[in-house]
Amino acid sequence: MSGRKKDEKIVSIPEVKEIMENIKDQILEIDADEGMSHFQEITYNYVNKFAKYDVKVAKKVQKLLIDKYEIEEIYAINIINVDPSTVPELRMILEKSFVGKTFNDEQLQEILYQIEDIKTT
Repeated sequence: MSGRKKDEKIVSIPEVKEIMENIKDQILEIDADEGMSHFQEITYNYVNKFAKYDVKVAKKVQKLLIDKYEIEEIYAINIINVDPSTVPELRMILEKSFVGKTFNDEQLQEILYQIEDIKTT
């Protein structure tokens, strides 16, 4: 495996979880005795513990936040990773966002309702 960076993209924890599951499967096919490296194992355990959503739900939430509310990608991913449940929590994530800091409490509450709706359907 090469240590060179091919591409760089911001991804959410659920997306990292999906990537790590694919890597684990590939590594086990190649050499079941060797397994994942220590760093890979730590990362795999972390994302399994802290992923708040399924990857499909995370992508839907990200699309909603970016397309409908024009929230910058980094803040949309932070919302997915943290999974805020109150307006103050959401406001804290968006406090440095150019778009996010313009939302009033009703708009933030509507965002939380829509995220919850996506999570439950």
